[in-house]
Amino acid sequence: MNINADLIDTLEIALHPKAVAVAGASEDPLSFGHQFLRHMLDYNYTGRIYPVNPNKDSILGLKAYPNLSSIPGQVDYVICCLPASMVLDLLAQCPAKGVKTVHLVTARLSETGRKEARMLENKILYAARKLNIHLIGPNCMGIYYPRSGLANGYNLPKEPGNIGAVFQSGGSSTLLIRYGELRGLRFSKVISYGNALDIDESDFLNYLAQDDETEIIAAYFEGVKDGKKFLKA
Repeated sequence: MNINADLIDTLEIALHPKAVAVAGASEDPLSFGHQFLRHMLDYNYTGRIYPVNPNKDSILGLKAYPNLSSIPGQVDYVICCLPASMVLDLLAQCPAKGVKTVHLVTARLSETGRKEARMLENKILYAARKLNIHLIGPNCMGIYYPRSGLANGYNLPKEPGNIGAVFQSGGSSTLLIRYGELRGLRFSKVISYGNALDIDESDFLNYLAQDDETEIIAAYFEGVKDGKKFLKA
């Protein structure tokens, strides 16, 4: 396999987190900060859930924290629903909490084509690597893993299956799950990875290829970051 042991371990923690923080958690049902929090509750995630919002004492019945630093104990995985301008500050708080992986739902970065957005995205990658943090995304819907209680959409099947998927598009990955369910298909892990700033399509392919719960891999790519790496995968 062309995937290093460190990245395998990182993805294993991200997919089996004991504590998840949702940065930008919200009571607004139209916001991603509300939806990702809601999904963990609806899909019976059994670990600790930490909503992060400086303006709320509680969200969806859970105690809210003003920032990542104020959360007691370790956090395995962070779902970032913050604006792009706030990502660097969030990353700076991650090492003290033991965070190894951040899912950046955050958009409005390089996909916009704007020079300043590309520059900020590069700063985010530089900071993450300096802090030894891996990134899923940005501009993506992240992980659907029914066994772990992680989901990125409403009313997706809770029963796991043996089909894994790596999709650049979050919308298309959700359609795969929904239409697949109607045809009796069930999924082990489906990952939407967006801009692939750090972990890319080849990394996820290699991960699913060694995953004991996955027997079939489906994929949708809008572009490949590293051709040689992809062909090896």
